[in-house]
Amino acid sequence: MTTVRLVLLARRVPLLLALLVAVTGVSYTFYRTAINVDLGVNPFAQPHKIPTPELIAVVTGVLASAVLRPRCWEWERLGGIRVRVLAVVLAAAAIALPVLPALVGEHTMPTDVELGWILPNTLTMGGFTLLLSALVGPPLGGAVSITGYFALALTDNLFTDAEPYLPLAVYPAQHGKWLPALCLVSTALVAHFVTRGLSSWAYRLESNSGT
Repeated sequence: MTTVRLVLLARRVPLLLALLVAVTGVSYTFYRTAINVDLGVNPFAQPHKIPTPELIAVVTGVLASAVLRPRCWEWERLGGIRVRVLAVVLAAAAIALPVLPALVGEHTMPTDVELGWILPNTLTMGGFTLLLSALVGPPLGGAVSITGYFALALTDNLFTDAEPYLPLAVYPAQHGKWLPALCLVSTALVAHFVTRGLSSWAYRLESNSGT
């Protein structure tokens, strides 16, 4: 149990819980707001609406990957099955916890507004973020994840009928897209099991960048 306790302390789990409380409060406050993305380039395409809780959930996943990054990598990479399993558990937590700010205010929405699709969207982005976090490190992985999220919004606004080909459901959706969520989450967990949370290449990238 000493190994587990040391890894949990090194990964700053208490800080993650404090972060979750803070972002959940912000999400609840702004739950019924949204950001409209409309470049005005395609007159036939509808503006893309980003619900604030979904955006907060995506940012929460990025922050969670940074908080839980291995800080004793030289030691953790030598660990056995317990360290691998713990890396998977922490990655699963970083993927799952953003669901709370994503859905915390769902009961405040009108009854005719369907928001169940936010759950697979949140898990898809969480799986994508944590997969990149293990492969290229949290700083670069988080940046790519946020960039990709807004790129999807721009794509939906620029191209008519692009939504069926996007990995995320677009508001106002009736059904969520579970296949991307299941594929990315499972792949991310496997990556964290194999790398114990951070690949050697990602560690070198972070070391060279001075992070």
